[in-house]
Amino acid sequence: MLKLQANNCVRTYSSIAKTLQKPIASRFDNNKSQQSAIVSTDEKGEEFRECFVKPKRKLNAQINLERMTGRAKQFRYPRFDIHDRLALRTPRSEEMTPSQDWPSVWPAAHSFIASVVPLPMRMGTRPDPSKRPPFKKVGNLELVKIPNFLHLTPEAIKRHCDAIKVFCTPFPKELIGKSELAEEVLPLKIQYSDYVHQGPSLRDSRAKKITYSLKVGALNLSKVGKEKLLRLVGDKYDERSDILTITTDRCFTRRQNTEYASYLLTVLLNESEKLEAWEKLKQSEDSMTVQFEDSKSKKNLEEMIECISKLNDDKTNWLKDINTLSEDEKFKTYQNQWSIYRNAPETQESIREYGENVKKLLGLHR
Repeated sequence: MLKLQANNCVRTYSSIAKTLQKPIASRFDNNKSQQSAIVSTDEKGEEFRECFVKPKRKLNAQINLERMTGRAKQFRYPRFDIHDRLALRTPRSEEMTPSQDWPSVWPAAHSFIASVVPLPMRMGTRPDPSKRPPFKKVGNLELVKIPNFLHLTPEAIKRHCDAIKVFCTPFPKELIGKSELAEEVLPLKIQYSDYVHQGPSLRDSRAKKITYSLKVGALNLSKVGKEKLLRLVGDKYDERSDILTITTDRCFTRRQNTEYASYLLTVLLNESEKLEAWEKLKQSEDSMTVQFEDSKSKKNLEEMIECISKLNDDKTNWLKDINTLSEDEKFKTYQNQWSIYRNAPETQESIREYGENVKKLLGLHR
C-alpha cells in the first residue's frame, strides 16, 4: 500500500498547470480547426487556390523599405528631353546682339556670370603681364568676389527715375537758383551719404547716418519757447547761422534713424511750448542771455535822460521824452548792438560798433 501511494504522489506524466490548461486548449483548437475549415473551402466546398488569394508580387511598403535600405534594384529610364540636354549650347553672351535690352538681362544686383556678360573682361595678376595677360572672365573667382554695378546702367537708372517720378512732386520753379528763398520756404534739410567701395559686401555702417538741419527762426516759437528749446538741444544749435542740427546713427538702418530723428524733433517742439508751474518763478538772472530791459545800462540811460531834459540842447531834444524813446531808430540800433556786445564773443569789430552807436545816441558823433 505504501508503494502504491508513493507512485501515485510522484508527478511522472503531467502537472496541475497542464491539467488546468487542457480544457482551454481544446476549445481554442476546435475554433482554429473550424476557421481553417471555413477559409479553405467555399460555398461549393472547393478549396481556394493560393495564387489567386495571395499573388506573388511585392507591396509598395516592401518596395519603399528596400529602396531605403539600398537592397532594391534601380532602373533608370531615359527622360523625354534627353536630346535637348545632350545638345551643346553656346554661351548666352555670344548670342546677344548689340541692340539687346540689357536692363532686362541684368535687372538687379547679382554676382558676376561669365556666360551672360558680353564683355571681354579680365582680372587677376601675372608675374609678367607683358607676356601673359590677366585671367579671362570664364572661371575667374576674382570677378565673382567683388560687387559689380552692371545693373546701374544709364538706361536702367532712367527707367527707375521714370517709375519713381509718378510718386514725386516737382520742385518749385520759383525756388530754382534762389537759395535764400528756398531756405525760407523749405527750412528742413535731411542729409545722408551712400558709399561705394571694393569689397565682398555692399554694406557700409556709415550709410545709416542721418543729419537733420533746421532753421530755428522758421519754427515761429515764442521767446520763452525758443529759450527752452535751446536749453534742451545744448551744443546742437549754432547761434551764428541760427541752425539746429540733429544727427542720428544709433539704429541699424537708415530708415530707422530717419524716423528717430523726426521723433526727436517733434518731442523738442512739444516740450518747448509747454509751460510748467515752476517756470513762472524764473527771474532775469536765470535767462541764457543778458536782457536790455533789466540791465543797468537802461537805468543809467533813463537817469541821463532826466538830466538832459532840464537842458536846452538842440542835439539832444529827442532824448527829452522818455516815452517815445523806444520808437527812435537810434535807440533801437543801440539796443541791438548792446545785446550783441554783451551776449556774443567780444571782438574788435563789436567794440568799435558799440562805441559808434553810443556816440550817435549821445549826439557826439561827428
